Amino acid sequence: MSKEGVSSVRPPLLTGDNYSSWKGKMEAYLCQIHDRAWIAIEDGYAPPKMTPTGGGEKMLKPKAQWDAQEFVDSMWNNKAIHAIRCAVNENQYKLIQITKITKKAFDILEVAHEGTEVVKDSKLQVLQTRFETIQMEKHEHFNDFQVRLIDIVNQSHQLGDPYSDRRIK
Repeated sequence: MSKEGVSSVRPPLLTGDNYSSWKGKMEAYLCQIHDRAWIAIEDGYAPPKMTPTGGGEKMLKPKAQWDAQEFVDSMWNNKAIHAIRCAVNENQYKLIQITKITKKAFDILEVAHEGTEVVKDSKLQVLQTRFETIQMEKHEHFNDFQVRLIDIVNQSHQLGDPYSDRRIK
């Protein structure tokens, strides 16, 4: 039985073995905070930089010199990184503890749980085989079979290979 409940105040908890469902729930959670919080993950965030007066390599811009939009962008990154930090257990937190950029933290968790592109491709091949060979068990209720089928479809979608509705039906 799941210890996790649905709440618009508390983010979904990533325990380590529930990444596929956590990822979708986390997107919904961040979007209910504000679409800009999710955009901090999709598009990323870069702290404002400036070129020193005498020229040279760009450096971080002091907050005292930020314009209004730079503060707004920083705020959405901070809200999203806070939500992610609150949504992971202690072991997952260790992976992203020093990261201040939301997209980077999300990418670290994604690679830790889904693997690199090569690993994702392997997982997708396994899921494709499961999808193509799935059969209803002799004494299985249809609803239980449907849940197993949809689970395969959802896992594939999370790995970047969504099945079309036509193919599922």
